Amino acid sequence: MEEINNLNIDWELITNVLGVLVTFFLGVAVLISTNKYNKNQSDIASHQLQKELFGEYNKRYDVLNGYLEKITKHESMEYLMDKKPNKYPFLRNKLNDYFNLCAEEYYWYKNGRIDEELWKSWEVGMNSWYDNHAIIREAWKEEYKSFGHQSFYLKKDEQFFKNFEK
Repeated sequence: MEEINNLNIDWELITNVLGVLVTFFLGVAVLISTNKYNKNQSDIASHQLQKELFGEYNKRYDVLNGYLEKITKHESMEYLMDKKPNKYPFLRNKLNDYFNLCAEEYYWYKNGRIDEELWKSWEVGMNSWYDNHAIIREAWKEEYKSFGHQSFYLKKDEQFFKNFEK
């Protein structure tokens, strides 16, 4: 009995240490849960924004597609102006709308709001129009020269049309 009495266990110290450890581990668990929840919420918000951008851009492209088809039946801007003098300003504005749409898509891609897979799909379509139609290349060269790279959210010597030549 005397040996048991010699073990002076400081129960208050043990209780305090256990309290600190339990509090610490609960804090870590809450921190991990909070971070996981915040990441999930951030992912959901990012996917929602991407879905909205996808819907908006596809809707705008659907409207422009018919005009692009009409424009690309002409070999040059001069030919378009000669053959369709009354419609030229309107069709030229539609080309500008298309370039602005391309710029917006590229801007949101560069800023991480559009994922790589979606961007690659859009990029293929943009470059198809650009590569296969001289009038699109001519109009873009004119637009880029007149307004510069900054008007399209581009850095100097940056392009969203891969085969662009100044």
